[in-house]
Amino acid sequence: MRFIIALALSLALVYLCAKPLRKYPVPFYVGAILLVGLYFWGVSANVHNEAWSYFQPLMQRCALAFLLFSVVMFVGVLDEKSRIRTHLMPIRRQLSILACIFAAGHIVFYASAYLPRLASAYSGNLAFSLTLAALITALMAVLCVTSFQIVKHGMSAVAWKRVQRLAYPFYLLIYLHLALLLAPSAAVGNSVAVLSIAVYSVVVGAYVVLRTRKALADRAVTARTSPLLDADLEVAGA
Repeated sequence: MRFIIALALSLALVYLCAKPLRKYPVPFYVGAILLVGLYFWGVSANVHNEAWSYFQPLMQRCALAFLLFSVVMFVGVLDEKSRIRTHLMPIRRQLSILACIFAAGHIVFYASAYLPRLASAYSGNLAFSLTLAALITALMAVLCVTSFQIVKHGMSAVAWKRVQRLAYPFYLLIYLHLALLLAPSAAVGNSVAVLSIAVYSVVVGAYVVLRTRKALADRAVTARTSPLLDADLEVAGA
């Protein structure tokens, strides 16, 4: 149910709010920050009601952020002529920033819970999980900052593209992080954890397949055009 709600919200944002999100992104960023603030208020106030039981997991478990990141990643593997790609590409940057805002709420919540334990319990699985989380956070910070136009315009095109390639390990590390967090519950038969891992695995697996297919297709196009370019150069040289 959590995943379905997050999926519905993500699709609504992508398809119904695409134009205003592209033209006026700041109100959406403010709204995302307010939702994160609402989440922290609810946790501190120990809110318990039916609406909260649906809202809290979207923020605390990073479900909404993961789906937005997934949309951003999948846009890159769609065919250049795809109508979906045409619709989503103009708001890809904005969706990435929104996902980072929602993910920040998840990071702050768990950092406040685990950082006080570093001095006495930084070993084994906890050490690995926190190190992985720190790496993901660092990658997200770099990708988020370079998503803003003012930063992008201050970088060379080559440097910006190199930085954006960090999105590939970032996305895969998110999946690994989520899978590790859910694994203990899934191992003892928790149906929600099992379903969550299955859904995340299908989404990421589909992306890997599509990304690989696109890479092979691009390589084939390059191989076909290279001889033509060489021939043009030879003619020009002659």
